[in-house]
Amino acid sequence: MKDTARSSGFFYVETQLGWFVMFPTAPLFVCTTCFALTSLGLGMQRCMCEGHKSYPGVDCPSGFILCYICATTVTGGTSRYSWNACESCLKFNRYLGRTYGFSLPLGRHSIMNSIVVPLRANEEERAAGIASILNFVRASGALSDWGKLQARLLFESAHAWAKEGIIPQAKWEAKFHLSKVKATSRSEQAFKDYLRVNEFEELAQ
Repeated sequence: MKDTARSSGFFYVETQLGWFVMFPTAPLFVCTTCFALTSLGLGMQRCMCEGHKSYPGVDCPSGFILCYICATTVTGGTSRYSWNACESCLKFNRYLGRTYGFSLPLGRHSIMNSIVVPLRANEEERAAGIASILNFVRASGALSDWGKLQARLLFESAHAWAKEGIIPQAKWEAKFHLSKVKATSRSEQAFKDYLRVNEFEELAQ
């Protein structure tokens, strides 16, 4: 895929199927029906209400998402190697891994979560690797569902938005912005809620 002719805030992309017009800085909006993100037709990003559309050479055309853990910040991207959580939640996930030996699979690709099937694996290793990948797919789906639930709860907490069909990204993030310290505390609580624990020490039991 080749990018050319950048001008006026958009650029033309030549693919195997011809030329497309793209708006790399197209604003994003939270759809308050499905709680996915949309660019309202100005870019590749489409919410679930709009349906999926593929673009040759683009891994994840609608790959921008609200954080799977706290749902307060837009993250992700069009790469298969994007993260499904915001910086605060990613840092806390790494802390869990270092401290308790447990973390959630927040990388979009299995390899980002150290889940691989060795090319020269024997039958037993291959079976274990496939089982790990299937578990990763299930966990990713559960995390995605959790993120949308958190987004819905946040939306419902903003009573002034009750009749809004879409919320601009900037408005959404400004509404739920916290200082770095408070954001870390929010991430901690979000992980506890998802894992259904009062203290992380319970994970080691």
